[in-house]
Amino acid sequence: MIRRYAPPRDAGRRTIGNGRAGTMVPLIALLVGIAAPDDPVIVVDLPRGPAGPGLRAIARSADQPLVARPQDLAGRTGPPLKGRMALSRALARWCGAARLDCRREAHGIVVRAAAVPPPQRLRLVAAPSGPGDVPVVADIVVTGRRGVTARPAQDRSYSATHIDADSFARRQPDSLAEVLATVPGLWVDPSAGTAANTVRVRGLPLDGYQALAVQEDGLPVQHDTLPWSDIDQFVRPDLMIDSADYVRGGPSAIFASNAPGGILNLRTRAPTAGGGGAARVTVNDRGLLRLEGYRNAGIGRWSVIAGGGVSRDPGVRRIATTLGGWQARLRADRPIGSDGRLTLAVRLLNDDTLNVSSLPLRRIGTKVTPLPGFDPRRDSWFGPDLARVDFAAPGVRPVARNNRNRLVAATATMVLPVGDWRVTWRGRQRLSRTNRYALSTSGVPQSARAVLDAALPRLSATFPALAGVALRRTVDASPFAALPGNDLVETINPVAADVRLRETIGEMTATRTVDLAGRHDLTFGGYGVAYRWRFARAVARALVEARGQGRLLDLVAIDGDGRMIGSLTDHGLLSRGSTYEAIDARQRTAALFAADEWNLTPHLRLDTGLRHEWLTMNATIAQPVRIDGGDPATIADDALVVPSGQTRPARARVAGGSATAALHWRVTPAIGLFARATQATRMPDPGVFRSADADPRRTTQVDQQELGLLWRTTGVSVDATLFASRFARIAIDTLVVHPHSGAIVPDRTGARARTIGVEIDAHWRVAPSIGIDLAATLQDPRLIDYRVDEQIDGTVVRTDLSGRTPRRVPYAMARIGLVGDVPGVPITLDLDATAMGRRYADDANTLPLPPFALIDIGARWRLRNELTLRLRATNLFDAIAVMQGDAIGGEVRAPAGEIFVGRAQQGRIVEAAINWRF
Repeated sequence: MIRRYAPPRDAGRRTIGNGRAGTMVPLIALLVGIAAPDDPVIVVDLPRGPAGPGLRAIARSADQPLVARPQDLAGRTGPPLKGRMALSRALARWCGAARLDCRREAHGIVVRAAAVPPPQRLRLVAAPSGPGDVPVVADIVVTGRRGVTARPAQDRSYSATHIDADSFARRQPDSLAEVLATVPGLWVDPSAGTAANTVRVRGLPLDGYQALAVQEDGLPVQHDTLPWSDIDQFVRPDLMIDSADYVRGGPSAIFASNAPGGILNLRTRAPTAGGGGAARVTVNDRGLLRLEGYRNAGIGRWSVIAGGGVSRDPGVRRIATTLGGWQARLRADRPIGSDGRLTLAVRLLNDDTLNVSSLPLRRIGTKVTPLPGFDPRRDSWFGPDLARVDFAAPGVRPVARNNRNRLVAATATMVLPVGDWRVTWRGRQRLSRTNRYALSTSGVPQSARAVLDAALPRLSATFPALAGVALRRTVDASPFAALPGNDLVETINPVAADVRLRETIGEMTATRTVDLAGRHDLTFGGYGVAYRWRFARAVARALVEARGQGRLLDLVAIDGDGRMIGSLTDHGLLSRGSTYEAIDARQRTAALFAADEWNLTPHLRLDTGLRHEWLTMNATIAQPVRIDGGDPATIADDALVVPSGQTRPARARVAGGSATAALHWRVTPAIGLFARATQATRMPDPGVFRSADADPRRTTQVDQQELGLLWRTTGVSVDATLFASRFARIAIDTLVVHPHSGAIVPDRTGARARTIGVEIDAHWRVAPSIGIDLAATLQDPRLIDYRVDEQIDGTVVRTDLSGRTPRRVPYAMARIGLVGDVPGVPITLDLDATAMGRRYADDANTLPLPPFALIDIGARWRLRNELTLRLRATNLFDAIAVMQGDAIGGEVRAPAGEIFVGRAQQGRIVEAAINWRF
């Protein structure tokens, strides 16, 4: 814990510590490169630990940028440091013990190993020519740029958000969606669970993670989000994640594929040779038990860190089984020569995670209330009757396992100086398999009477001796019993998907500076990926009670004596195979990119970037066939969709490019302004072959414009960005339920779209022990030339939905965080408030979703220097926060009525954790 104080009146006196003056003071002043009168005073409370995190804490408290090379920090340990002292003294004590040379340059703290190479080794960088330019050969993965010269935040020509280690420790996110929730400009829906959540970036009508790239240490976790293989299924934040950066728009399309909306870069913890580590135990009131940890070690010239975690998770919702699993990481770093580095890393993942779909809710006026018997904050469809489902194609599958994800990934990074160039190579080999099971709705639930009346004609035509129909529980054949205020029955879709991915990614970049009519930071790079994606999905249909963990129902035909003579269902299933699809696809992508940061004057800079990609897709697509199962006692098996054994080939070659240009003006040392224009391209993926009408060669292009203000002063930082985006043509994906067969059919509709808005990312150190964070977005997204075919009263009607707001995207959203220390005791309190404004569940804007606000509170108590207790309650007031509508069949036009289908945030969860550093 570090607090910043204004310098006292005697800050300029040459007295340090106990008041002794003399030769030690000039030495310290020389070491940190700062005059005493400009030396801020901070309060330090750091335990002995790795040098990097301590330096970041010291720099953050003094509002100073920090520039350091990972290889210089690796294996170095800072001493226990506590008390009120000048920044120069804090740096001298911390850096001296860690054998580091820490210097205050004009606009930042520059750190090098004490045994620095001769001056000629720094010939890659020219002398500073503008405010805030720090000449250093910095091997830092900088999200959004790859230039050599380190720059403070005011010199960014794009919008970005940094999520530091303290934020990770305070909020302890357990999913990718929760990591992204603090970023302005992003609508994030974490209500699905740990994985398969949805994100919308700056109003762009691209669901899932189609508009952004997720990286780990500068390399994609997965090249592209794919159907039923979302990127977040393979991201588990734990103690091994140190920090993260998110770049919104702008250069993201240059330095990553399929990233028109941004890049999230997760940084893993760097190893230290001096040993030490940390452990954490987390429990919550739903029965979660999670153990995490890591340990550092030195082995010869290698610095090694090993860590991971294991969990047992009954789930934040009522489900039929206990989930959980484990993740393990190993990373080893070693220097190469005097200025290079080699990093090897391995990650293993094997777990089961929760993912829920839409649930029934009741709307009374503008207020949403639970349906009797179904709590949208805690319940799910995953009951004992659906723990295992017998599908027509894959057979019996453990649907209660929900999402089972297995991953093996190996990564290598090498950084070397080659003449005047700094060359970085990164590569990753990844194998993964997901068995993903889901239970989704087929529209709004119906009353039991309506279901019986609708079934009567079909049953009477099949079973002439029919005298009546009845609903019975499958488990014991007892009659269906309505709850007070709830006599509803729902048709749901059990899904079993098997997705396998084998992927190889490589990237090489070369950076340097040159002087030619001003200084240029040049970057040239190449990127390549080859992957094989194997996807198979089977869907059934089931009739269940519309209540939490509802029991399966059989709809039976009875004769005059009350005996069952046939049924519409088969053990509660309306069909064991309504849909089947399978694709075996291979994709190869190559990309070249270049960027230049050209300092026109000491205060004016022009940033440009280009990227061009080529890809080839080859796929084999299974051809399903409809068969009769042959059981005369039930209608459920009359039309089962199964694989026929026949396939058809598909192939596409596509090329596309992205370009960006920005002008940055450093108005004052504290203020930077930028204007940027970008044309970004999103390339297709093999999932396009799922829709017979889709053009696999069509790219998605978005034009973006940004005007930004970056302001940094003592205790205050503000980023404000005006943004606009326009899609000349976009394919809007939807899932529809076939009205006769019940099959779930992917569909695409062409449209244009545009968004204008403003986002603010601000941080205010109100007092030495109180800080406020604000992330807010106001936007106006619109669909243009959007015409869809809808079935109205059995007739197909062409409807114009132009001018409507894209589904789910709010006009306004904000998140405010307050952190403060309790005077006199080692306790830190925090509060987070999230608010979301009006939005719609569907593109037709017929189902408005009410605004909401969620409150989270937490506390951290440092029991000892190395031991911390953390308590946190999320959704403190147990609000019903509806995030989206029916994801199947209700995305274009949602049915209007009192009962609707949607998905709400989880209810209140109280969590406790013990953190131990050693």
